Amino acid sequence: MAGTEAIFFQLTILLVLATLSHFTIKRFHQPTIVGEIALGILLGPSILGFYFGVVLFDTTLVTTFASLGAIFLLFLIGLESDFRLIYTRKNVLVASGGVVLPLVVGFVAAYFLVPAVDGVGDNGTQFTMALFVGATLTATSTAIAASVLLDLGLMREPVAQTIMGAAVVDDILSLIVLSIVIGTTHGQINPVSIAVLLGTALAFLAVGMAVGLYFFRKVIVRIQVEGMRLGLKHGGFIIAMAVTFLYAFVAEVIGLSAVVGAFLAGSLFSTTPLRDDFTEGAGYLGAVFTPIFFISLGLQANLPLAGGSSALLIFGGVLTVAAILTKVVGCGIPARLLRMTRHESESVGWGMTPRGEVGLIVALSALTAGVIQESLFSIIVVVMIFVSILPAPLFKRSLAAVDADRRRAKEASSAAPP
Repeated sequence: MAGTEAIFFQLTILLVLATLSHFTIKRFHQPTIVGEIALGILLGPSILGFYFGVVLFDTTLVTTFASLGAIFLLFLIGLESDFRLIYTRKNVLVASGGVVLPLVVGFVAAYFLVPAVDGVGDNGTQFTMALFVGATLTATSTAIAASVLLDLGLMREPVAQTIMGAAVVDDILSLIVLSIVIGTTHGQINPVSIAVLLGTALAFLAVGMAVGLYFFRKVIVRIQVEGMRLGLKHGGFIIAMAVTFLYAFVAEVIGLSAVVGAFLAGSLFSTTPLRDDFTEGAGYLGAVFTPIFFISLGLQANLPLAGGSSALLIFGGVLTVAAILTKVVGCGIPARLLRMTRHESESVGWGMTPRGEVGLIVALSALTAGVIQESLFSIIVVVMIFVSILPAPLFKRSLAAVDADRRRAKEASSAAPP
C-alpha cells in the first residue's frame, strides 16, 4: 500500500477501534487507557500477528502518531499546572524515593532471577543487564497518570500538582540514571557527561520558562488579541503549538523526553486568559492522537515470545509486583512524612506507579546496545503494560477518597459558625 494510502487506512482503523474500546471499557467503569492498551495487545504481534500472521500497522507511522498524541496530552496537562508549584522540595523528595527504591529492587531481582542464557545479550553482563532492568522501573508515565486525573477533573488539586511535579522531576532523574547505566556498558562511568546532562536539563527548564514567560507568552497573547480583532480566532493557538513543538524538539536534542518540553510549553499559559481556548483546541487534537499513543504501548508487546522461558515468566511476575510496590512505598512514604493526608499519600503512590514511554525507551536502549535479549525485552514491555493497567482502579479509588475528604472539609467549614 502506498505511503499516503497507508496513513489514511491505518488512521481509519486506529480511530474507529479506539472509540469502540472507549465505549466498551467505560461499561466496566475503567479509564479509557486500559481499553486502548488492551486493544494494542489484541492488534499487535501478541494476538493478531501470532495466531493469524497479520500485520496491520507500520511501526514508523504508529510511532509518529503516538508521539503527537503524547505531545498534545502533555501540553494539556501543562495548561492545568502552575509551573511555579512543580519544582518544590516536596516533589523532589517524592520523586527521589520513587527512583532509588525501584532501581535497587529491580537490580537485585534481575541479578538473581534472570538466567544469563535467557536475558543477557552479546554485549552485556549479568551486572549491566540488571542495571538496565532496574533503570526501566524508575520513570513514571506522566501521560498515564495525567489522563486519569483529567478524567476525574482533579488536575488542579494539590495532590495532582504533587503527582505531576514529582513525575516531571522523576523523568529527569531517570534519564540521569540511564546515562549512568549506558556508561557502564562501555566499561566506565563518565562523571563529566552526567554533570553535563544534569546541567543542560536544569538550564533548559530555567531558560525555557524565562523565555516563555517574558517573550513567547506576551507575543502569543498579542497575536491572539490582534487576530480576534481581524476575525482570526486561532492565530495565538497555532503559534502556541509551534512553540510546543519547538520546546519538544529542544528537549529531545539535549537528551530529555519531548513530553517534558510539551509540558513546559503548556504551563506557560496556565495562568493566562487564553487557557480555556487553548484547552479546547488542544483537546480536539488530543482526542485524535492521544489514544494512538496508548494503543502503541500494547502494539509493542509480544506475549508469545515473552512466554518462551519459565524462568522469565517467574521473573516477570516478581518484577510486576516489585514495580508496583516500590513506587507506592518509595513515593507514598515521603509524601506522608511531608504531612500529606493518608488518602493523598496513597494517591501519590498509586499515581506514580504507571510506567510508559521512558521505561520503554530505557528497555529499547538496552536491546539496541545488545545488553539484553529480545525475550527479556518482551517481558519488560509486558510488565510496563501491566503496571500501567493494574493500579488504575486503585488510583481512581484513592483519588475519590481525596475528593470526598475535600468535600467534607468544605462542608464543615461552611457549617462552622462565623
